[in-house]
Amino acid sequence: MSRSDYLATPAQLHSSQVLDVRWQLNEPPGTGRAAYLAGHIPGALFLSLEDVLTQPSLDKTLGRHPMPTARHLSEGLSQLGIDPARPIVVYDEPGTSAAARAWWVLAWAGLDVRVLDGGWPAWLAFPGQVEAGPRVVSPSSVELTTGHLPTIDADAIAGWPGTLVDVRAAERYRGEVEPIDAKAGHIPGAVNRPVAALWDAQGAMPDERALTAYFRDLRQPLALYCGSGVSACQGVLALAVTGVAATLYPPSWSGWSADPGHEVATG
Repeated sequence: MSRSDYLATPAQLHSSQVLDVRWQLNEPPGTGRAAYLAGHIPGALFLSLEDVLTQPSLDKTLGRHPMPTARHLSEGLSQLGIDPARPIVVYDEPGTSAAARAWWVLAWAGLDVRVLDGGWPAWLAFPGQVEAGPRVVSPSSVELTTGHLPTIDADAIAGWPGTLVDVRAAERYRGEVEPIDAKAGHIPGAVNRPVAALWDAQGAMPDERALTAYFRDLRQPLALYCGSGVSACQGVLALAVTGVAATLYPPSWSGWSADPGHEVATG
């Protein structure tokens, strides 16, 4: 596998279904859709991270962004008229990891999907044309299965044979601040590799040499987590570009820390 198996350039979108996944943590509901309506890649459809790529749940141990069931995801993609037999390219604003989450969920469901390297700014700099307003689509028939990418649950973490990697900012990992979840700190035994290093100055993925160096000293296999299973997908994507298949802990810190029986480490 090579970089082009996971990342697409603006010139490579013509034969793919393009999905706009713009989303940022703690933004007002509807902000991403509003950005899409104001301007998007011609032909792109808006894919909601909160509504389609996340499964509603009352179980806090599943995290703030639980993985969707196959049925939930299938229904959401059907409403967008997605053809599961055709390749998909997803894009966002660099630094948000929304497109990486879309890549992971769709690949986990067995679809052929890549991320637009550099996201929306890369398209504008291409320079690419911009389309505004909604698009009318006819629903399709999508029936997916999940489990095509590896995951780990909380019970398996203690016996993980490799390295558990926390990709949150260093101050959150150390437990100095926690702006979102009820407890501060990290999962005992985890090491920190902040996801912020996985974009270059233009918002694109760094080259494979830099990515390999960033993760070089970690014993494989690698399992990644973040706050709620979104930004960790950027880490899984970056490792995939280097040829390393990493495992995701979907509930991440929000799910782990919601369980009163789980230990918390700081420092």
